[in-house]
Amino acid sequence: MVILPFVRDLFADVENLPAFGRAASHLKSGAGRISVSGLTPTAKALLIALWPRAAAKPLIVVVPTNRAAEQLQPTVAAFAELAGSLRKDSEVVTLPAPDVLPYEALSPHPEIQEERAAALWRIAQGDAAVVIVPVASAAMRLAESEFYFMSARPLRRGDSLELDALVEHLNMVGYA
Repeated sequence: MVILPFVRDLFADVENLPAFGRAASHLKSGAGRISVSGLTPTAKALLIALWPRAAAKPLIVVVPTNRAAEQLQPTVAAFAELAGSLRKDSEVVTLPAPDVLPYEALSPHPEIQEERAAALWRIAQGDAAVVIVPVASAAMRLAESEFYFMSARPLRRGDSLELDALVEHLNMVGYA
């Protein structure tokens, strides 16, 4: 997709606003969390898309629910693409919360497990510039990033695989 220069210039104007600069400076300094209020949902999505470039580090956005994360992610991703604010290999990732409590003796929906596994792997790879996380997901304890990085095993059509090694890896990461 070709982005016209005037569109990028429009977003650059937002980055030159004093309030944007103060918030970006706060994020870049590592001074901790920041709360922004009084913005429309679209304006919030635009700022979220621009902050990782201004802060020169990934951004975690905590939202109330999985639904809120699902609604915010495409808008932030679209603004990031229009503004050219993310590295080519980075993306806006959603880390959904499981739909069951940990001690309910129930398994989360497979789709949610798949989304979580993919998101955790992207985060461990360093490919996530923005991570949108529901509160319930943010409160969960996670393993070290190395665990998620080592959990993936790329498989390509035409590759020769040692079946026993593949089965052992799949068992190790939770497949039966």
